[in-house]
Order: sequence, then C-alpha cells, then structure tokens
Amino acid sequence: MDQPVQKRSKQIGIIFSGSLAGFMVLLDNNIVNISLPNIASSFNISTSTVVQIVLIYLLMLSSSMIIFGKLADKYGVKKVFISGFIVFTASSLLCGLAPNYPLLLSARGLQALGGSMLFATALALVTKFIPANRRGWAFGIFAPVSALGLLIGNPLGGLITGMLDWQWIFFVNIPIGILAIIFALRTIPADHPRVVSKKRVRFDYVGSFLSFAGLALLVYFLSKGRMLGWTSTMTLTGLLVSILLLVAFVFWEKRVKEPILDLSIFRNRSFSFAILASIFGFGLMAGSNVLLPFYLIYGLKIDVTHAGFILMTFAVVFSLSSMVTGRLSDRVSKVRLTILGMLLAIGSCIAFALLLPQLHLGILFGFMILLGISYALFITPNNNQVMSIAPAEKQAISTSVFKLSTNMGQMFGLIIMEMIFSLSFTHPSEGSGFTLKSVPVDQMMYGFSWAYFAGAGLCFLAIIFLLFVREQGTTVKTVEGTAFLH
Repeated sequence: MDQPVQKRSKQIGIIFSGSLAGFMVLLDNNIVNISLPNIASSFNISTSTVVQIVLIYLLMLSSSMIIFGKLADKYGVKKVFISGFIVFTASSLLCGLAPNYPLLLSARGLQALGGSMLFATALALVTKFIPANRRGWAFGIFAPVSALGLLIGNPLGGLITGMLDWQWIFFVNIPIGILAIIFALRTIPADHPRVVSKKRVRFDYVGSFLSFAGLALLVYFLSKGRMLGWTSTMTLTGLLVSILLLVAFVFWEKRVKEPILDLSIFRNRSFSFAILASIFGFGLMAGSNVLLPFYLIYGLKIDVTHAGFILMTFAVVFSLSSMVTGRLSDRVSKVRLTILGMLLAIGSCIAFALLLPQLHLGILFGFMILLGISYALFITPNNNQVMSIAPAEKQAISTSVFKLSTNMGQMFGLIIMEMIFSLSFTHPSEGSGFTLKSVPVDQMMYGFSWAYFAGAGLCFLAIIFLLFVREQGTTVKTVEGTAFLH
C-alpha cells in the first residue's frame, strides 16, 4: 500500500495538481455557455441544436466516471490522472480547430472523457497521498480552487468571446494543460495499483457498456423530458430502457470476477447514506444556479453583463468560507458540520422564497451570502467525510461513485426546481419555446418561491440521510471536546 506523503511542499504540489484539474473541468462546463449564441451563428444552427454542446459534456462526464475510477484502481491513479490531462488538452485543441459542428460536438465529447478521468482521480490523489489528519485542510484548498471554475466561467467566457472569438475559450486550455501535465509528472508520486491475483483478469467490458449506456440514456431523457414530453412514448421508453440497463449492470457486477464497480463499498452503510445525502444536498445548488439569472434579468431587470458579476457573490463567499470549514472538519464532527450547512440552506431558501416578491437586490445578496456559507459547511466537510469512510484500497472507484452522485444530484435538483418553477404559471409552450418576458412578474415570483421551497425540501432529505452516517471514531473529535470552538 502506498504511504502518505509527509513533506509539506510535496503535499501542496499534489493538492495543487488535483485542484487545477477540478478547476479546468468546472471551468469548461461553464465557460462555453455564454458563447453558445456565437457558436450557433458561426455554424448557422438552431438554439436547440447548439445546446447539445452542453448536453454531451454532461453525458460523457457522468457516464464514464465509474469506468475511469476502476481503471485508476487497476492501473494507478497517477497514470489515469495524467492521461486525463493529455486527453483534455488535446481535445480542447480539436474543439478550437473544428471546421464544422459535428466535429466540434465529437471533440467536445472527447474533452468530457478527459474531464471524467480527471474528476475520477483528483479527490483520490488527496486521500491516497495526504495524511488522514490533514485531509480537511487539503479539501479546504481543493474546494475553493475548483470552485473558481464556477466563479470565473461566465465572465471569462464573455470576455474571451467578445475580444477574440469562441474558439479561444478552448485554446486557452492548451498552455495550461501542458504546464499541468509537466507539473503533475514531477510532483505526484508513483502509486502502485491494487493486485487482486497473480492471474491476469480481463477488463469488465460488459459492465462498462451497461453502466455507460444506462447512465447516458438516463441523463439524456431526464434532460430532454420536458422538451419531448414526460409522458411521451419516447421519453417513457428511454427511461425504462435506462433503468433496465442499470438493473442488468448491478446483476452483472455481482457475477463477474473483477467488476468495474465493486458493490461491496455499499456494504458500509455510512458510505451509502453519505452518497444519498450528496445526491439531495447538491440539488439546491444546481437549481439555484440556473434560476437566479432569470430572476435577475426578468425580475430585477438587470442587464445580463452585470448579472454575471452579481452571481459571482455565491462562489466568492463559498471559496473564502471553505478555507475555514476545511480546517474545521479536521477538528470537529464532519456530520454535524454538513447538517448545520443544510439547516442554514433550508432557512435561507424559505426566507428567500417569502421575501423575493419584494424584488430587492439586497435580499438577493443576503441569500447568496448565506447560501455560500451553507455550502461551504456542507461540501468541504462532506468531501472529507465520504472519502474518510471509503475503503483505503478502493479510493479511486469510491471517488468516481461520489462525483457521479454529486453530478446526478445536480441534474435532479435542476430538473425538479425548474419544472416546479415552470409549472407554477401558464406559459406559451407551443412553438419554438417560451420567453419569460410575457409572464406577469407576480406569477413569475410565485414560481420562483415554490421552486425554492422545493430546494429547501431537497436539503431536508439530505439531512435525513446524514443522520444515519457514522464517522470513524478514532479520527473525529466531538464539538464539545474541541477547544477550537471555545
């Protein structure tokens, strides 16, 4: 088994490599959004077609993470991590050079595969090489640095597209990616993959196909359900097939000698409940990130350029607060911190839902500040908590399951909050789509309110699952016994 790195400078280098990976993946998940109109104009395609650039990134990122987590456990975290940077950098070049839309879409899917390799291994670097008593400090750095991708994605994308062109939102990854590869090669120690037997075992291709196809179909039809119609034959058939594929995946993994997903990690009830809490806990954040721009533009009548900078408030508060909560999670109960974060999020949502009809910018700022603190209390200790519970010899696959749960949670939360928002008022659903310009402001505020009540409900469900999580008794101090709080 690989020994943790004791030298402080090397620890910082490892954390920086993992954080940079998280930053780049999250940045490219957001930076492209503001450039979609320019891309559509460049290739003379419709809006419904150009959004596939966002969809394919989400599909490939979510559907392949378990596969790369397994490969990292089998062949080594460092190899998969650096390979991810290589694929991500090379595909970014292909995206920028794409002469037509099909090639751009293909290169974007390849870029997401590289991002999936990075996401599947970035957290595993911390848990594999950083001593247990310093992981909270490490995650306290990892979370805010990664969150910078969310923070600067839209403003940076608009700046680059406005000054140069949309291709440069991909070209900027190339020099950063090359430097990241060189730095990772020099900084990350060589790790030794887990050996299960002397006899060579074939890779689980059937399991890989079933998990990838099942998750891809599930994500696709959940994201397209409203456009196609939730009760349409195509949507219901697609969701049914995805569920059958995932059920077949579980049965197959129980039978195969070397499964791509070792289901034994779920025998740890605390790990399973922490994963379920993550799914519901991340839902509010994703739904709010999508709805708040509409509230700013159509409710408060703020220009889109200024709206982008106003929305940075959440990421700034979250990044600064995470540095404190990361260290705190090394000293006090991680479960209590995450529950506190969700309780604060519930209170913030309910207050915002009741006050937002007043259409005051100060109320919005107050909500974003409280939400930033809430998720600093939840995300960083939750990262530390889940990876502390995960089996030491299965860190990479555990990381993949964890990141997959957060991605799926964000998608479910987005769908639920957006659906409740839209169903709260009558809109012209026929035709090419509807605009909120035609909706009376009071009806719109009614929809926003109910959406945030639903977000509070998601956080409440997260708390229910957190109550069943049990921490490692040897490494956690109780709140009462920690002098830091007195």
